[in-house]
Amino acid sequence: MTPPSRLIVICGHAIWLGGPSKGSKESEWLIQPFQKGEIPAFYAHINVGAAELAQDPESVLVFSGGPTSPKTKLSEAASYHNLALANRWLPLNHPRVLLEERAMDSYHNILFSLVLFWEKFGVWPRKLTIISHAFKRERLVNGHCKAIGFPLDRIQCVAISGSKAVNEQTLEGTQLTLGQWKTDPHGIGEELSGKRRGRNHWGVGQRLFGSEEERERAGVDTRLMEDGGESLVEGGRRPWAI
Repeated sequence: MTPPSRLIVICGHAIWLGGPSKGSKESEWLIQPFQKGEIPAFYAHINVGAAELAQDPESVLVFSGGPTSPKTKLSEAASYHNLALANRWLPLNHPRVLLEERAMDSYHNILFSLVLFWEKFGVWPRKLTIISHAFKRERLVNGHCKAIGFPLDRIQCVAISGSKAVNEQTLEGTQLTLGQWKTDPHGIGEELSGKRRGRNHWGVGQRLFGSEEERERAGVDTRLMEDGGESLVEGGRRPWAI
């Protein structure tokens, strides 16, 4: 059987707790105050991802996002998948749908999803599709993907924002965060790694690989961090770029 060649990543932003509205009411979600009005965007991300999967038999859809709320151990990824099933956008037990439940930021949405694809299929994806907010496009593609070393000419970014206009506070926060990632592209400095630890209420493991043997088989140069994470080595091997 020919392995898949395209990775579709839906970046998680919130947690759907379940409910009779099947996610259409904000009361069913754990969201931050600045995310009010963004539920239509979350819906669109999931719906578009399911459609992209259905149209491409060589693709794999990954819902990415860890349990980022202290109120529940439910991950963003699992909650998005639950919503897709509740709305019948995906069939149960789809063989090309995976859950990446460790990412605590957008950089790791991409990197952990790449590693999960390799773990499941034994190859690295040739093409990458990222589904997220329009105002995060620059950070995701020219920030994270460039730092990770995935060829930019093999990336598609499906950028969809919600029904509300992005407010000034959100834009200011986005620009500030983008600047932080420019000076710390792998998020290993105290500021960005501290934000990641602050979201990791349930102590989810942040290493890329489960063992040294797995790391060697993957052919990726990494280093273990003091905080228990694992970082790519700048200028090291990136087998997905070949």
